[in-house]
Amino acid sequence: MAATLKALDRNTTKRSELRVLREEKEGLPAVLYGKDRSSAPVSVDALEFIKIYREVGKNGVIELDFEGQGKYPVMVYDMQVDHLKNQIMHVDFYSVDLDKEVEAEVPVHLKGTAQGDKDGGVVQQMLHEITVKAKPNDFPDSIEIDISELNIGDAVLVSDLPKGNKYEVTADGEEPIASVVPPTKEPVEDEEEADEVAEEPPADEEETDDETTKTE
Repeated sequence: MAATLKALDRNTTKRSELRVLREEKEGLPAVLYGKDRSSAPVSVDALEFIKIYREVGKNGVIELDFEGQGKYPVMVYDMQVDHLKNQIMHVDFYSVDLDKEVEAEVPVHLKGTAQGDKDGGVVQQMLHEITVKAKPNDFPDSIEIDISELNIGDAVLVSDLPKGNKYEVTADGEEPIASVVPPTKEPVEDEEEADEVAEEPPADEEETDDETTKTE
């Protein structure tokens, strides 16, 4: 059963009033919209939203109890965050049909230690999220992929991800998620060659000496 979050009608979009809403009333400005409904500005309790969001996860379903209009199963489509203040500034709620598939970004986590890492290589992760299609209640919290068998020069592709019974990965199967690249070493200059170069006088100094001799 989805967690319930109360939403109040918000009939203002003025920046000054939105600031008061966030700072004094601990309210969080938001918008409720969906395929079969017009968008509506709402506000929710900021602390309650954070609590529920942590419980259900990024792609979890929340039951939005919109004052006077009914209850809507929603997913968090987007969030605006002020990282300097460590504060959520705005949330977009998308009303969903629990029986119809939608697309969302799901985190990809690497597990295990690559053999190439043990051999001195460097693991690089190119994709941290991947597009998945599923019914709203069937999204995985994350997708894990084991990289312990990867050697230097190997890569894991989207097509290598484990298949889910209730979701479909829609990203390009040939797109690399992670790879193990060779270690980068700075070229070491031969010490004897470096000493010889250091002992040779600069070319302009030799020309200066010759000119001085001719003058004398």
